[in-house]
Amino acid sequence: MRPLLLALLLGLLGCVPQAGSSPAPSGQTLLLSNGLIQGRTVRLPALEFDLPGVPVAAATSGGRLYAGFPFQLLVYNQGQLENSLPLSSTPRFLKGWPGVVVGLDEGVYTPGRGLLRLRERALDALAVKDQLYWVDGKAFYAGSSPLAEGPYKRVAGDERRVMALTAASAFIYPDRRSINLPEEPLAAVVVEDLYMLGAKGLYRISASGLQVAFQPGDYSAIATDGETLSLLQDGRLVRFNLSLGGL
Repeated sequence: MRPLLLALLLGLLGCVPQAGSSPAPSGQTLLLSNGLIQGRTVRLPALEFDLPGVPVAAATSGGRLYAGFPFQLLVYNQGQLENSLPLSSTPRFLKGWPGVVVGLDEGVYTPGRGLLRLRERALDALAVKDQLYWVDGKAFYAGSSPLAEGPYKRVAGDERRVMALTAASAFIYPDRRSINLPEEPLAAVVVEDLYMLGAKGLYRISASGLQVAFQPGDYSAIATDGETLSLLQDGRLVRFNLSLGGL
């Protein structure tokens, strides 16, 4: 019975228009930590396959691909569908580092723990082990507990530290101190240091606030697997090591 239901679901996903607050056009390119999704085609190292439709958001984590559709999160392992997880609405964002987290209108969803309903709409969120961090433009939270007030719009981190970002600064937890940023962040990840996209390029900034390295360029997205950095530039995949050397 389950295989039949799964087949019906995939058929429906293939024909349902991608409705939602920010639907992905058929020609849109989504960045993964180790590849791209162009339209509904997944392009990974030594592996290429098609999804049943154009995903709204996507991420890779632990060797798996998580593809977000309206009301559904599909999980693929080596190109094969492994699981289909129901969502309460259309994903607004989906992140895979350091853990998988899906932003929804009602709250934040993580596989295995389900939906955490929030009193405010999360602009960004992060899953680190058993803890969820999120920001709403007014404060930075761990679960339901506020950690700092401020116009935080982005959050990035790893298992050692989490950073909540405003247009000009980053609040570092658990250190509970702030550092200045060279320009307004457009996207960011943390792997020990902060790797931040700005209008001028990619910055590597230490936890002490030192600008360690800079790579100029017009990048629109960043992702990491904890060992390398992947960036999107004019629809192309560009990769760097953590020292910002090209790969």
